[in-house]
Amino acid sequence: MGFFTPQERFIILFLIFLLVLSTSIYLYKLNHPSFAPAYIIEDFKKKIEEERIKEEVIDYNLSLPEQEETRTLTKKKEPLKGKININSAGFNELQRIPGIGPAYSKKIIEYRKKHKGFKNIAEIKRIKGIGEKKFEKMKNYITIK
Repeated sequence: MGFFTPQERFIILFLIFLLVLSTSIYLYKLNHPSFAPAYIIEDFKKKIEEERIKEEVIDYNLSLPEQEETRTLTKKKEPLKGKININSAGFNELQRIPGIGPAYSKKIIEYRKKHKGFKNIAEIKRIKGIGEKKFEKMKNYITIK
């Protein structure tokens, strides 16, 4: 004699079987993504979004208005007509010389102030980073008159 009728035992066993089966399917899906392609698509979209966010570069270094002016002028190099006097040229004008960017332009101005100008164009090679090769490229574009 039992507590349950044969029909009740069958229903209880059936419910236990469904519970075990659904738990097994759920665990299989978690460990085998190919079984559930919807999970793969969501993961793929998440990975693409993460990569897109990583590739975005945010420039938090906001420039002052006078720096903004120099940025726009340095990006647009005008073709050089004639020679540039390295003893009197300004920051932006020096950058028009081939091979001279903002850093070298600043170094030239500092050297010029410290040594009271250049005595000859070859003296520009005394600035750190300007060697014989760079001088050869720029010598036809500079003067000290």
